Parts: sequence; structure tokens; C-alpha cells
Amino acid sequence: MEKIKNTRLIRRRWIKMAEKNNKSNPECESESHSEHLCYFVSQGFNLTNAKEYNAMVKNPRFKCQHCGRAAKKAENLCKPVKL
Repeated sequence: MEKIKNTRLIRRRWIKMAEKNNKSNPECESESHSEHLCYFVSQGFNLTNAKEYNAMVKNPRFKCQHCGRAAKKAENLCKPVKL
């Protein structure tokens, strides 16, 4: 039962974060913003496609200067910096 409560809490936090970092990011200079983690999260991809999302964030090599997310590939972030 405790695990279910924790899962729900995590999902609520992700949804709040998604609402805050919605699909538009005026600081993103990339033509492919729809391929960035902040966009994916705003669309709920991390909840509906957890396996694919986890593959993008597992063993991160880059961090986004805008939202703080970490990813394996720089192309999945708006303002990537190497870790």
C-alpha cells in the first residue's frame, strides 16, 4: 500500500513539473524542441512510455541548463552541458 501511495505522489509531482515546463520554451533555440525531455514530460510521455523515457535518462552524460534534467544524449535537452 505504501508503494502505491509513493507512486501516486511521484506522478503528481511529475504532472506539476510538466505543467510548469510546458511544451513551449522560448529559451530553446533548437528546431526540434519536440524531441527534448521537457517536451516529453509536458506531454506525459514519461508516464505512458516509462521504459523508453528511462532509456533516454539512464547513464546521463548531459544536463540541461534550463530545466535541470539529465539525459544520455545532448539532443534530448534544450541547453545541454556535459556532466
